[in-house]
Amino acid sequence: MSRRVLVLGAGHNGLVAAIHLAEHGLDVTVLEHAPRPGGASSSTAATLPGFVHDHCAAFVPMSAVSPALTELELEREGLRWVVPPLVLAHPFEDGSAIALHRDVGATVASLGRAGAGWEAAMERLLPLVGPLTRSILSPIPPGPSALRLAAGLGRDLPEWTRRMLGSVEALGLDLFDGDRRATAWLAGSAQHSGLPPSTTVSGAFGFLLQLIGHSHGWPFPRGGMGELAGALLARAERAGARIRCGATVARIETRRGRVAGVLLASGERIAADAVLSTVSAGVLVRLLPDGALPTRLDRQLRRWRYGTGAFKLDYALSAPVPWAAEEPRGAAVVHVGGELAALSAAAQAASRGEVPERPALVVGQQTLFDDTRAPAGRHTLYVYGHVPAARPEVSDEELAGRFEAQLERFAPGFRDVVLARAIRSTEQSERENPSLVGGDLAGGSYELDQQMIFRPALRLMRYRAPLRGLYVGGASTHPGGAVHGISGRAAARALLADLRLRPWRTR
Repeated sequence: MSRRVLVLGAGHNGLVAAIHLAEHGLDVTVLEHAPRPGGASSSTAATLPGFVHDHCAAFVPMSAVSPALTELELEREGLRWVVPPLVLAHPFEDGSAIALHRDVGATVASLGRAGAGWEAAMERLLPLVGPLTRSILSPIPPGPSALRLAAGLGRDLPEWTRRMLGSVEALGLDLFDGDRRATAWLAGSAQHSGLPPSTTVSGAFGFLLQLIGHSHGWPFPRGGMGELAGALLARAERAGARIRCGATVARIETRRGRVAGVLLASGERIAADAVLSTVSAGVLVRLLPDGALPTRLDRQLRRWRYGTGAFKLDYALSAPVPWAAEEPRGAAVVHVGGELAALSAAAQAASRGEVPERPALVVGQQTLFDDTRAPAGRHTLYVYGHVPAARPEVSDEELAGRFEAQLERFAPGFRDVVLARAIRSTEQSERENPSLVGGDLAGGSYELDQQMIFRPALRLMRYRAPLRGLYVGGASTHPGGAVHGISGRAAARALLADLRLRPWRTR
C-alpha cells in the first residue's frame, strides 16, 4: 500500500524533499500557500513589463557547494548558472572601494596593505573549502568531513575555531592588522545574516561567503531565481510528486498520538501517513493542536526568536547605476554602508528596534551579467536592508527615501536613471509567505543559542518531531537559511529511514 506524505511549502527545501520522497515511490503532495511554487526562491515582474526581479534570494553561493542541489543535476532540466568574475564591491564615501574577485591575487591587490592578511588566510583555508563547507552543511554530527577539516588545519585548528566563533569585526581586525576599511569589506558579507558586526559567530558568516566567492563564486540562475524553482518543480513532477498552490494549511491534524493529515483554510481535509513541514518554527507550532508536542518543546518553539526583516526595493533602470567608485560598476553585488562604524550603527539600530537613518544595503546588479532580465539597454536593481519588523513611526515611503538617499550618497545621480520602483515591506513578505515572520528571510535569528543542535530545538535536531509522523526541515532547522536544500533532503532521509527505505539511493 502506498504511503501518503504531505510536504508543507513549495520553496526549494520542500521541493528537494518531495523529489527524494517521490523517487522512493511514496505518494507525495506539496501544499503551497502562494499562488506559485518557489517560496523565497522565485522571480516576479515587480516594476515594468520585460523586467525580471528576484523575489527574495538572488545570489546563491551555498547552492554551488551544497550536495543536496548539485546531486540533482538541475542543469538537465535547463537550469543555467551565471558566475560573475567580480563577486562584490564595497564602496566608501571618498570614491574608493574594495572588491572581492574570483581571483585571489586581484582581491589582494584591491585590499592594498591589508591584502597580506587575506592572502595568508586564503593560502591556509582555500584548499580546505570542500571539507569546510561539507562540515557546515552536514546534518549533526558532521562526520568524516569535519575530521578531514581538523586534520587539514592541524595546529591551526584552535585559532581558526576561535576566529569563526567570534565576531566578524574581531576576525577582520585580526586578519588585517587593525585595518578598519578592510574589516568593513569583510563585515559587509556578514550583514547578509542580519547580525551586527560585533555579534558572536558573525565572523563565520562573513568569512565563509567570501571564501566561497573565491572557490565557486556567487552564482545566480540565468533568467531569474524562478528558473531554479522551475527546475526543481520539473524534477519533482517527473518523479511523481503533485504540487498544489493556493493551498493554505490551517491545521495539522492528529489521531491517537500521530499525524493524521491536514486541514486547509478552504475547509478541505487531506489524510496522510506523514507530514514534512518546511515552514519556520514559530509558524509550525501554531499549526499543531494543543498538547501535540511535549510542553517544553512547545514552549521553545513559541518563544523562537526571529531576526530583523528585509525591506526590499526593486528598480527598473534606464542605465547602469552611476557609482562614484569604479569597482562597483562591474560588480554583481555591492554592499552599501561605507565605514565599519556606519555598518555597525545601522545593524545595531535595527536590532534595537530602531530604523537606521543610513541603512546598510545589499545591492544586486544581475543585468550586468544576464541580459535576459531586462529589455535591451535597460537594467534591474535589487536592493534590501535589515529593518525592525515593527516600525510604526516610519512609513514605507519614508524608509524607501532613506534607502535612496544612501544610494545617492555612493552613486550621485542614481535617481536620474530610475524608470520605476516597487516596494516590498516586511509586512508584505509575511503576507505572501507566512513563514517569513516579520520579513525575516533566515527563519529565525542566527545568534549562537539558535544555531546547530539548538535550531530550532534539541529534540528536533534529527529532523523528526516527538509527534509520530511529523518531520521538519526549512530555514529554522540546521544549517539554517540560504538556498542549499540540506534540511529538505535531511528531513526526507529521516522519513525514509523510519520507513526502512534506503534514503541514500534514488531510483
